[in-house]
Amino acid sequence: MRDTEARESLAPAEPSSHLVRSVTRALSALPSGADVSEGSRVTSWQRSDRAVLDESIARLAATWPLMLSELRIGVAQVALLEGPAIDGFTDFTTHGAIYVNRSRLRTSPRGLPGPVRCAEALVHEGTHTRCNAAQLSAPFLTPAADSAHPLRTPLRADPRPVAGLFQQMVVLTRSSALYALLLGGDTSAADVLDARRALLVKRARQAIGTLRDRTSLLTGHGLTVLEECAALLRTIAV
Repeated sequence: MRDTEARESLAPAEPSSHLVRSVTRALSALPSGADVSEGSRVTSWQRSDRAVLDESIARLAATWPLMLSELRIGVAQVALLEGPAIDGFTDFTTHGAIYVNRSRLRTSPRGLPGPVRCAEALVHEGTHTRCNAAQLSAPFLTPAADSAHPLRTPLRADPRPVAGLFQQMVVLTRSSALYALLLGGDTSAADVLDARRALLVKRARQAIGTLRDRTSLLTGHGLTVLEECAALLRTIAV
């Protein structure tokens, strides 16, 4: 792929009307009781933000090129958010755009480097994009899942639909794989990376366990994906 082709995807997106409308919808969908007083808004990329994004993409190219290839196919725009209400999200009405809070480009209080956190955000939100597209041609869930009671999930305090839990399972498994691959490289933050990997693996297993108790809500394709996630976790969990 030529450099000019690569730049057409995963491109930092400046604020525009379709992105602003998407954030407004996301804010309105937050659970009752959520603190949205400071909100979140689409903001402009600064030079330092772009440098972190570039380094994150370089790390993915070095450690997980297949994942980067998928992201380059599915993600055209990366919108940057400012404000604590929303950490990140995808919106099917703006398919091809992902939304990442600027805080995910900064070093965490526990010392997780900004470019690593950004790489995780790209994998996380990009995986939602992949799932949204994939389920159109081969659904993961049966029609009965639409009327099932919302479930407690690893990543959200409020109960979520079965579809939300299913996507969390895939996201958490892939994010776990990212850290396993990063740990296989030369890093000066191995303890912090391993702690993050262990937490993601634990959460992924929780999601898998909940879905195993509700396999009647999964299609054959959904069951296959569940078992693929479980198998991948077995190879990266210690």
